[in-house]
Amino acid sequence: MFEHITSSEIAGYAVGAVLLSTTVSAVKFDSFIASSQRSSLGMCRKCGDLKLIACSKCKGFGLVKGPLDFVPVIGEKIDRRAKIRAPAAGSCSNCGGKGHFPCPECSLLAGD
Repeated sequence: MFEHITSSEIAGYAVGAVLLSTTVSAVKFDSFIASSQRSSLGMCRKCGDLKLIACSKCKGFGLVKGPLDFVPVIGEKIDRRAKIRAPAAGSCSNCGGKGHFPCPECSLLAGD
């Protein structure tokens, strides 16, 4: 299977693997750097003294969009005159529509 692979192709695969792993780990690396910077500045490591953490489900907006139901199915006739509406957005069930939670580290310090 790999009899006819050249060294340039192998190098291309290696570079692609490095780029893919860098892309996947960039978010974790960025959060690590941000956390250490907050710590060195004497701020809360989780929220940066904002006292709030954004909801991971709605990304801090408080609304969650419904399924994309306006994509046509293969073989279905499309009415060009019908207006396509964006899916309805509902309140996030994770945060109760607020978009954020109190910071767990700051609330522990405030409780002392």
